[in-house]
Amino acid sequence: MEKIQALGEKQRLLYRWFRSERITQPKRDQYILYSGTRGSTPYAAYRVERNKDGIYSLFNQRTNDILCENRALDGVLENLPDDFFYSL
Repeated sequence: MEKIQALGEKQRLLYRWFRSERITQPKRDQYILYSGTRGSTPYAAYRVERNKDGIYSLFNQRTNDILCENRALDGVLENLPDDFFYSL
């Protein structure tokens, strides 16, 4: 998806590595997003899901906590926490 690729390019400009995985299931489409540095800090992992109703949800991949829901992918990606973009 173009927006996920643009997010990856932004990560590379911030000197971070980026990886995404797409998992397609009946009635649900998922992207797992990973970001990190080559240092000793742990990487960030988040999951974006699109359910059959067209609602996007953002989850912390490690804790499975829901962080936000939105009808647009942009609205969910704007709510990615700071640790995805910067080492805290």
